[in-house]
Amino acid sequence: MEYCDECGSIVYPMKQGEVQVLKCRRCGFVKDLGEEIDSKSFRISTEIPHSEKDKIEIVKAGEDLKTMPKTRAECPKCGHKEAAYWQLQTRSADEGMTTFYRCLKCKYTWRAY
Repeated sequence: MEYCDECGSIVYPMKQGEVQVLKCRRCGFVKDLGEEIDSKSFRISTEIPHSEKDKIEIVKAGEDLKTMPKTRAECPKCGHKEAAYWQLQTRSADEGMTTFYRCLKCKYTWRAY
């Protein structure tokens, strides 16, 4: 990642003619890369490493539903009126929890945001 020599903001790749440059969107500073390149050779990417702890295991298929809390909810697949449920934070922290339901009759799983 490159930063502007004048204001310290991030500079972004842009094309001026056939030359690729880095330009600050804040102050307009332009840094010439000094070579001709095609439009697909410069891209911005971020690699985010994930560990085994980062994986979300919702509920194992064979887990016993008898120990989970239950509620009245109609299964969209079979129409049964009772389901086990659990909640997870699947989106950013400023959004609500996602509630997952599993039908006690046919074991179909669905979610409500």
